[in-house]
Amino acid sequence: METFLILTRETLEAALLVGILVTTLQRLGRKSDLPRVWWGAGTAASSCIALGFMANRLESFLSGSAKNILDISIFFLAALFLSYMVLWMTQNGASMKGRIQGKAMTALESGHKGVLFLLAFMGVFREGLETILFLWGIALQEGTGQNAWSPFLEGLGGVATGILLVIALFSGFSKIPLALFFRITSTLLILMAAGMISSGVGRLISMGVLSPIVFQVWDSSQILNDHTLLGTLMADFFGYRARPSLMTLLTVWGYLLFMFLWLRRLSHPRSTPQTNPQMDKSGVIR
Repeated sequence: METFLILTRETLEAALLVGILVTTLQRLGRKSDLPRVWWGAGTAASSCIALGFMANRLESFLSGSAKNILDISIFFLAALFLSYMVLWMTQNGASMKGRIQGKAMTALESGHKGVLFLLAFMGVFREGLETILFLWGIALQEGTGQNAWSPFLEGLGGVATGILLVIALFSGFSKIPLALFFRITSTLLILMAAGMISSGVGRLISMGVLSPIVFQVWDSSQILNDHTLLGTLMADFFGYRARPSLMTLLTVWGYLLFMFLWLRRLSHPRSTPQTNPQMDKSGVIR
């Protein structure tokens, strides 16, 4: 489920960028420049796949404390980038189309058509790097011994879903409520980041780096054991622990409170108060 959500969201964002560039060039009658966009997107996707294989091999060369440090770094980096992605899209998503079109127009007018390649490459490459980091964090949470085909099929389904959503949007066949989609997925991604923070804090406590403050605040394993299927899903998405420490609770709840308050602030910006114009006796506004 987590893999499907991540790949759908990241593919959608990358495909939106490419779609905006392609649509802009088509409307300008510059179809001859389309290969630069396709080459940029294709090169970025290929590079990210290669980096993904390299990242998968990297962990096999590490052991002991070095592996623990890498795992903990991945947990917190994935949570950091998830949080940044959600906040950035909330603040800039509405104006993204205009900015991308403006950069494409500037590149065409200046004759620097190589910028089209770079725009497509950097946009797709950024989403690809984030995907590698997120999936790495998910794999660390699930541990070894998992069925390799399940996340692979989820990933393919997520990529296909993201591409189909963008095709439907730009083809005009479906009025997709993207704002609602991003709100829902942003909430789920924040909860997923909380789960990664919980895992990272748990590793730090087990290594003796952090104090648990209170080792076990409660024991809800009789109601929902975090080793069951539902418990594992709750652990990955919400940072659920059947026997949580006080440090874990304070960290996760503090993060969730901070993120949702910030999202609320970005979603409902304060409007600057306007002063009422004053008129003189002749009716002229001063």
